[in-house]
Amino acid sequence: MASHFAPKDDPKRNRRAASHGYSRSNAAYYSNARINRRAGGTGGGHRGRTVGIVIAAVLAVLLVTAGTCGFLLYRSAMSVKDGASAIMAQASTLKESLKNGDEAALSTSLNTIVSNTNDIKVEVSSPLWTAATLIPVVGEDVRSVQTLGTVASDLVNDALVPVATSLSGTGLSDLLQDGAVNVDLIRTISGSLSDALPVIQSSIDTVSSLPEAHVPQLREVLDKVQEPMNEAKGMVDQIEPILNLLPQMLGADGQTRTYLVIAQNNSELRATGGLPGSWGTISVTDGVISMGEFQTILHDEGLEVEITDEERAAIATNMNTDPAQVNCTADFTRVGELARDYWAQEGLGNVDGVIAIDPVFLQRLLALTGGFTAPDGEAVDGTNAAKVLLSDTYWKFGNDGKAQDAYFSSVASLAFETIMSNLGNAGMTDLMDVVEQSGKDGRLLVWMANEDEESLMVDMGLSGRLETDPAKPVLGVYFNDDTYSKISWYASASTVVGEGVKNPDGTTTYDVTTTLANTITPEEAASAPTYVYGNNGDKRDASDMLDFVFFYAPAGGSITDFQTSDGALFEDYGVAEATLSGLQVLRMRTHLLAGETATFTYKVTVSADATEPLTVRTTPLAQESLMQQQ
Repeated sequence: MASHFAPKDDPKRNRRAASHGYSRSNAAYYSNARINRRAGGTGGGHRGRTVGIVIAAVLAVLLVTAGTCGFLLYRSAMSVKDGASAIMAQASTLKESLKNGDEAALSTSLNTIVSNTNDIKVEVSSPLWTAATLIPVVGEDVRSVQTLGTVASDLVNDALVPVATSLSGTGLSDLLQDGAVNVDLIRTISGSLSDALPVIQSSIDTVSSLPEAHVPQLREVLDKVQEPMNEAKGMVDQIEPILNLLPQMLGADGQTRTYLVIAQNNSELRATGGLPGSWGTISVTDGVISMGEFQTILHDEGLEVEITDEERAAIATNMNTDPAQVNCTADFTRVGELARDYWAQEGLGNVDGVIAIDPVFLQRLLALTGGFTAPDGEAVDGTNAAKVLLSDTYWKFGNDGKAQDAYFSSVASLAFETIMSNLGNAGMTDLMDVVEQSGKDGRLLVWMANEDEESLMVDMGLSGRLETDPAKPVLGVYFNDDTYSKISWYASASTVVGEGVKNPDGTTTYDVTTTLANTITPEEAASAPTYVYGNNGDKRDASDMLDFVFFYAPAGGSITDFQTSDGALFEDYGVAEATLSGLQVLRMRTHLLAGETATFTYKVTVSADATEPLTVRTTPLAQESLMQQQ
């Protein structure tokens, strides 16, 4: 039987095909071709279908590959993130181990940091990450990550490791032994830091030049990276000049340095701290420290140093003829110069610098080194040294001034010896904290005759200079005792600064309140020796506390609307105004009976050039608990 689909012989169709130039075979081909196209066909149709399948397959492979690469890149990025987190987790450990000379902790921390940093660099340098740099937009962020990997590796291997290695196992016990400072070790550390600085600076420049990231997470990372890098640079910038200058300050190469040390007695207030009762020297040769005898040159006749007319008008005391008044000015750079001149006039030699300390500073150091036993059997340590020196001495010896001075000097000397002998056993972190805090609150002040060394004291916050930069407004509140006694042990003071109000001219005005109180009780005053309650003839009773109070306006600013509580000022004295180092100075004389408080309210306007909020610098009191600065 013929197939149902077999074509039938159609004469009409054959004639049409012939008329169009087709033979019967052409017609058959034509007919078959149409059938093939409808059916999906073979031959040429087969080839077209094969190409489509191949293209689809290639696209599928590309998509799978891209997905795989994306997954791999994501996994790699997570690995980098984990490595970075591990590095950051070591930051505090590294810092503490460096400061305290913990060699084992330092080694472990360094190994962790180096290992993770190197792994990160290898990871972000892989072909996978390089390929990802070709992705539009995001590729730029990938290149930034690769740059960060290289920078981190350079910082760790070329800066951190060499510096940390030079410090490995180094604590205060290595830097300070038996009262001598290891100058050679300081030079070694200084050299390592100097070598590291170019790497740190180059790394900071590289990171700073990176384009702004498109991915928010990377933007956050870049911000976080730049901040600690700049902090590290700032820290090295601060430490390097210290290490560079320290050898010469310690008498390196046999060049002896001599420093005058003044013990300030805060129980008889002076602007920079207290009565400069005991004076002595420390000499240093190649780091070996020797202490001279402490003595007093107060009230010695025939002495006279040069002060300016401006100082004479502002301070209104005989600071030019009596060493007892040398620190009535709040500018310690001038105190240092004048003290040096007084010492030389006494025929006691020239000094390279002046260091002022008070018993609270000694107490802080004794808390690090341990205490000692005073000649009378009193245990003196990091909890009571200030009270022993600033109060107990005067109650113990009554009005015997020579006995008091001798006891004070012996206890101060023993404190020095104990500190110098045992400071190497203290933690470096703790010592740095004590020095920094004592510089901030004026209990450790240093003036150096050498200009470079003096600049270093300024940078370290130990210079006690007056701030004359309008961009950094500082209000000064200072006290000079006028009771002629040690009643300042009972002085309490606070200064509260309100919120600043911006003025149309760009300046800012603050409402400020300062209080000065006399905390002695009538009973204590009645039983106190004259050395404690004083013998100024203007006293109204034994409890009366007399002080000169000074207010120094910030540079480029002013103090206005000054008001004082009733009865706090001597009626015939009032408020005097002067200028010192370009700063407005207000001076007044107060008197307060037991339990009384003087309140001063005023406005402080700072320069339009101020870039920082108003801060307060004040005289450090004998009792820290009686100082409340806000």
